[in-house]
Formats: sequence, structure tokens, C-alpha cells
Amino acid sequence: MNTSKATPHGGTILRRQLATAAVVLTLAVTATACNDGDGTDNNSPDPAATAAQSPASQGQGKDKPAPGGDRNVTVGGTITVTAKNGAKVAVTLKNWVDPAKSNNKFMTPKPGKRWVAAQLEISNTGQSVYDDSPANGVKVLDEGTEPWTHSIGETTSGPNMPATVKLKPGEKALGYVVVSVPEQSKPKAVTFAPDSGFSSDIAQWAVAK
Repeated sequence: MNTSKATPHGGTILRRQLATAAVVLTLAVTATACNDGDGTDNNSPDPAATAAQSPASQGQGKDKPAPGGDRNVTVGGTITVTAKNGAKVAVTLKNWVDPAKSNNKFMTPKPGKRWVAAQLEISNTGQSVYDDSPANGVKVLDEGTEPWTHSIGETTSGPNMPATVKLKPGEKALGYVVVSVPEQSKPKAVTFAPDSGFSSDIAQWAVAK
């Protein structure tokens, strides 16, 4: 019959093990309470709220001006535009005539129409040759939904813009572009785009009376 008793040393080890287990259990409970279970920091911004405050969600770019809109000037103003080949031209609306009178009695506006004329000066300020048909790039905007393009005709205001130009750096071209509009039309602006009007770089001048 074994009558030996547990030694004091064995009792000390048992107490230490119990104490350690209690500490581990406490830490586990604390960690669970500090985590909401999805791995998200409770102090981090709410993603939905952040998205709602972002520039994109607030409509950034909604009021972005149309091409040329941020360069809208009046008669006499100069705007630089770039052709697809990289040629840079400074375009000035030198004069605006409304109505414009034909210099040929056999070539006049059709019934219900009138002519207006924009005198443009195109100066090649870049390093590439500017080769274009400028009149094709001119449009007149009124209160309607469609722009009015150039018409064949010459006015008493002055010589027309050449049908085609090929300007070396430093060279200029000057002339009128005739546009036929409805008799009751109220033109608001004239626009010009290089590359026969196919460029997205558009200049615009206000001409409303």
C-alpha cells in the first residue's frame, strides 16, 4: 500500500498550469470581443460612405465643357487648335457679317434663307505643315439642334478663304467663309475645327447680337 503524499513541488506545477490556462482563455475572449467577425477594422471609414463622398459619385466631370467650350471668345479673339498631324494653328475670327450680301446677282441665298459670313485668319504657329480645306471646318450654331455649314458664294465683305491651304510654319491665310442660314435664325456662335471639321479640337466664338 502506497502511503506517499503529493509533494509540494508537484502542487506548485499544477497551480501554474491552471493559471496559464486561465490567462489563455481570457485573451481568447478579449480577442473575440474586439473583432466583429468580418475582419473589418471598426475604426475604418464605412466603404459605402467613402464611395458616396468620392468625386466620381458626386458627379465629377458632369459639367465638363464640350470641346472648345472652355475657350469660348468673341469676335477678334484668337484660339489655337491642333490638327491630327500635329500642326498647330492660331485662328482668329477677324470679322462677322450678318447679313452678308452677295457680290453676284446670279448667286444669292435661296428663298427663306440669308447669308452670314465669318472672316478667319489662320496662322501656322507650329512646326508641321498645315494642309486643310478650312471652310469645311466652319459651322454656325443657332437655337436649333443642327449646325449650319458653309455655302458656295462670295460676298461684298471681302475675298473668300481659299478652298485649300497648305501653310508652312509662320505662314497665314485670310478670308471669308459664307454660311446660309434660315431667314429667322439667330446665330449664337461660330466654330472651327481643323482636318475639314473632323478634328476634336474645336474653337468657338460667340456672335450673338
